[in-house]
Amino acid sequence: MSSKKSKREQNGHQLATMIRTSAHDIWLAGLGAYSRAGKEGTRFFDSLVTLGESVERKAREQVARPFRVAEHQVDNARSVVNETWERLETMFERRVARALHSLQIPTQRDVAELARRVESLRAALEELTRPTGPTRRPSRAGATKAGPASRAKARPKKKASKSAAKKRRTTSKAGRTRAKPGAASRA
Repeated sequence: MSSKKSKREQNGHQLATMIRTSAHDIWLAGLGAYSRAGKEGTRFFDSLVTLGESVERKAREQVARPFRVAEHQVDNARSVVNETWERLETMFERRVARALHSLQIPTQRDVAELARRVESLRAALEELTRPTGPTRRPSRAGATKAGPASRAKARPKKKASKSAAKKRRTTSKAGRTRAKPGAASRA
């Protein structure tokens, strides 16, 4: 039994030594990686950033290309729609103008032309009625220097009498009262 134990102890001892050795090697590899990362870490990090920027730029270009194409197509469609809409508006305005003309309804252009002509006639009328020289009012006989209020008091208006109104009216055969033909101009 002692030989069996010694073989087991030897095998266990070799196994423990092997485990310790490999654990120590792993530990040394980690220290080496840590040391190298400390030395080359900033360079490595910068190279990763540069690589990431180039990948991002390529991805943006690939994504942006379809968007630019779509924007261009939308712009073209808008311009076509705007042109078509303008043509439809023009056709509609022409048809409405023809309908108004056939119904003899004046358009805005006709009213503007008429207003221009009325203004030129008004200017011509003012030109004709403008006094050419100094004018004086004819003096009235017996006029006083007092204002219009005193003249109104000097000549009171006469009131028409009831008998005069009766003379102006005649009665028809049916009993209706009607005015004589010249009575309206005398009143």
